[in-house]
Amino acid sequence: MGTKYHLRFVDVITLGVASMVGLVLLAGVVPRMRQNARRSSCEMNLQQVGLALHNYHSAYSMMPMGCGGTSSGSADEPTLGNANRLSPLVGLTPFFEQQPLWEKITNPLRANGKVFPAMGPVPWFDPKVYTPWNERPEVLVCPADPTAKDFPTVASYTINYGDAVMNVGASPLEEMPPYGRTPGALRGMFGYQMVFRFRDVLDGLSNTLLMSEARIGGVRVAKDVSGLIERPSVCLDAHQDDETKYWPEGRGACWADGSLLSVGVQTILPPNSRSATSEKGELEGVMSASSLHGEGAHVLMADGAVRFASSSIDVGDQDSPSVAEGHLDNGKTLPPGSKSPYGVWGAMGTRAARDRFDPSELSEPVRTFTEEELAEFAKFELETWHAAKGTGKIQARQVDLTDKGVLVLMSEKGAIRRLALSRFSSQDAYRAVETHRQRKLTEAKLLVEHLSTQLELLEDKQFETFAREWVSFGDGQQGDHPSGVAIIAGVLRTQRGALITAYDQVLNLVGTAMPELLGELPEALATGKGPARGFKWAFLGGHWKLVFDGQMNQRGIQFMRAMEAADDPFGGR
Repeated sequence: MGTKYHLRFVDVITLGVASMVGLVLLAGVVPRMRQNARRSSCEMNLQQVGLALHNYHSAYSMMPMGCGGTSSGSADEPTLGNANRLSPLVGLTPFFEQQPLWEKITNPLRANGKVFPAMGPVPWFDPKVYTPWNERPEVLVCPADPTAKDFPTVASYTINYGDAVMNVGASPLEEMPPYGRTPGALRGMFGYQMVFRFRDVLDGLSNTLLMSEARIGGVRVAKDVSGLIERPSVCLDAHQDDETKYWPEGRGACWADGSLLSVGVQTILPPNSRSATSEKGELEGVMSASSLHGEGAHVLMADGAVRFASSSIDVGDQDSPSVAEGHLDNGKTLPPGSKSPYGVWGAMGTRAARDRFDPSELSEPVRTFTEEELAEFAKFELETWHAAKGTGKIQARQVDLTDKGVLVLMSEKGAIRRLALSRFSSQDAYRAVETHRQRKLTEAKLLVEHLSTQLELLEDKQFETFAREWVSFGDGQQGDHPSGVAIIAGVLRTQRGALITAYDQVLNLVGTAMPELLGELPEALATGKGPARGFKWAFLGGHWKLVFDGQMNQRGIQFMRAMEAADDPFGGR
């Protein structure tokens, strides 16, 4: 009887442990499934909008006007017209299968003792009185944005106003002091009182942005920010200033309003960055894409494809002046026709600057750094960097130099900046190249030594020693990680076979690869794209360490925690 009771007790414990492991895994799976469902629905919505735009172009041989309508009207005199402020989303309503709504808008409407003209009053007029503005098509709402769903006047998708700042939300036909007319800065697919056709797209339909997401809830837009034309990144500084003022309505306040503030986006700052307008209000500013789908946002290309643009997409030099009419202030801005200074993201926003990029670069973002790596960079020597034209200098530490000639620097305050190597003097550029070469040689020499040591520890099953000395985490912690050395050692134990195979692959490659290819191996190992895919190594504090930040490792940690919590009688095997 005692033996039977012992077996039953073990069975119960085993079932309990299995149940706990299942619950732990399920707790992570269900939210991810919901997020994936919302993300897929958002992508489908944007595809429908793209189809509507293509059908509109097929019907009228042009895109809808970015901001247009009837010329008269104001908030004080709503019965006169919509003041040329209707967004292209209004013109797309019949292509969303919203014919009843379109007929309401295109015919006079009597409400509250007023007779509103065809095409309605100004878009910001009280939607409870002029009800069509309160009947936004649901296809314009991202399922992941609760604010957009709760307010029937807002929209989650924005139109591409290009990569410039100067008067980008104003009519190119009007004189705008002090610059006059500024059509050269209107480089996107939409513009105030302007229409474009697919034949106008010289950069290629697959390379040109039509629309993107813009998160509604929790996004503030700074106002009256000076210097956006010359340096758009001052938008980021403004949001750090306690005295900055903000628009009360934020992004996407009215789906029917075609203004830059409501439904506009520019490809200057990366997705999920800040937004701001200049002293000219909604006529000029820097409006960023954003979403609730993690590190990036969905974008609709002119060929109808929907892609996901990472928040760490290549944005070139964010401190570069934008394109401006008349080459403002003696060369402080770029002349019309220039290629975008804002990298791949900026190239997506131009229709005719002859910018080209590989679409795969949308999902292959520039490298980001962990807190541990940033701490290592702070130990590098602080150097002086001179501008190529001798017009200025900065103090910064060299972090990296990419294959595309982008120098990654860390400022004295720890901010990461990416600047084209061509922006620096020839002496500084040579120094940067030589420093980068010497660092890579040092890393390559230590790679074999350190990985061989780690492989020996795995083969000898010295998991605790490995966990203490050779493991790094994506959150910047090492052996003192809250999970504990014992738990990490358990993960190493469960992954021992896969890890040994990975180490063998890397070391075999080092032994057989041509010398010129070895320089690329450290970068591949750091990004998880090397011969041992799924595993990463980081060069930190003069040592190559195994990085635990993948989903597989998290599952291993969850499993070990569950086993410990259940006081597993099998000893965590």
